[in-house]
Amino acid sequence: MSTTATKIDLPEGTWAVDTTHSTANFEVEHAGVSVFRGGFKPVDAKLTVSDAGLALEGAVDVESISVDDENIRPHLLSPEFFDVERNPGITYRSTEITGGADDLTVTGELSMAGSSLPVAARGRLRGPIAGPGGGDKISLALEAAIDRTDYGMNWQMELPAGGVALANDVKLIVELELNRN
Repeated sequence: MSTTATKIDLPEGTWAVDTTHSTANFEVEHAGVSVFRGGFKPVDAKLTVSDAGLALEGAVDVESISVDDENIRPHLLSPEFFDVERNPGITYRSTEITGGADDLTVTGELSMAGSSLPVAARGRLRGPIAGPGGGDKISLALEAAIDRTDYGMNWQMELPAGGVALANDVKLIVELELNRN
């Protein structure tokens, strides 16, 4: 269980992801002029609330990666990026959750492409509210920035006029809708 110092009051229990209304996406600058986007779906996640505090766990299958150009997809699955054959999943497990509903910080370990490193995400929590089909719902929106080369994703291409094809900084955007079990 993670250490928690929050100003959030949630009922105890496990909050399980609603896969229909949850996403895990990424953005990276391309050629210094645009943003390349992709994502993973479905997202598996849960938030556990107990006397000890809050704990968040999440995972996606690398094979589920979705990008607008299917010709790029095999390159992203290759050893130059996610290396899906040796590392089929991406996981995140919190070690500390602090702050309030509008200024939440979730610190934990992100594991992908054979590396596990600490990552702090910032965001917000909404709810709980009564869901349309009954039961309580919450939403958790988080953003973090990582350096892809820290995870061994070192592929790069020089542009003819100078500069590089792909920035090292990657923005991670996770939107979770969770139901209380």
